[in-house]
Amino acid sequence: MGSLELRGWPKVLHRIVIILVIIAVLLPFYWIGIMSVTPQRYIAGRPIPSMVPREVSFRGFAAVLGLIEVEAGPGRRAAMMFRRSLFNSVVVAGFSTFFALIFGVLAAYALSRLKFPGKKASYIFILGSRLLAQITLAVPLFTMFRTLGILDTYLPLIIMNTSFCMAWVTLIMDNYFDMIDSEMEDAARVDGCTRFGAFWRVLLPMAVPGIISVMLISFLFAWGEFLYALLFTSSMSARTMPVVLSMFLGQYAIEYRLLASGLVLGVLPPVLLALLFQRFIISGLTQGGIKG
Repeated sequence: MGSLELRGWPKVLHRIVIILVIIAVLLPFYWIGIMSVTPQRYIAGRPIPSMVPREVSFRGFAAVLGLIEVEAGPGRRAAMMFRRSLFNSVVVAGFSTFFALIFGVLAAYALSRLKFPGKKASYIFILGSRLLAQITLAVPLFTMFRTLGILDTYLPLIIMNTSFCMAWVTLIMDNYFDMIDSEMEDAARVDGCTRFGAFWRVLLPMAVPGIISVMLISFLFAWGEFLYALLFTSSMSARTMPVVLSMFLGQYAIEYRLLASGLVLGVLPPVLLALLFQRFIISGLTQGGIKG
């Protein structure tokens, strides 16, 4: 059966809707970009900032990167911490993604290929862990990490991000492994490979699109995580980028230009990664989202 082709007014209406959706998606990014190069005096006190910059200035980017000193104000301390917060976010997101991939892919392989008691219960437990709101775990986790003496370090953030990301990796990769025919893996084992050897040499290379897609999902989640980063850190030694961005929102004033500049710099890494691995994301999520 051929696909339905729109003609006349339905086709025009369809294209108008697509254009409006694209504008709605891109407009906030454009607005943030304009605010990042517009001096504060043209933004503060206006209900809707201008969509065209009256005076282009890149001092906001220089300030948040620590290239120039920020004048006294609510954003001074945040600007001093921003460059270090980017480094902290890279460390936390990188290690969280690495550990989530290792544990999640191995768990997904076990759920997909092995038979063991409690297999279905394990799957339900992993799925149920993603249904818990983060705030419900905040107090007991804070108490536990304080007792262990690891607050205001990378460790609690890596632990929490790994646990949440690992659930997504396991669920998506379990479905992805189910889509891959096991005959090639069986043939490798007949030729003398161990189970792990067949997994490493045959199954894993075939699952590269799915692995890249869950890697990016995990990195994006860890990169933008705010709640635990706010609760478990108190100094610039471990605070991540989302927490420092919130510090530009002062009690009596908001440093719009510095905030927008920080947002642009904070959004660039995940956007570039998504564009770079776009085809892997689409194929990985498409196959990994279908069960059976």
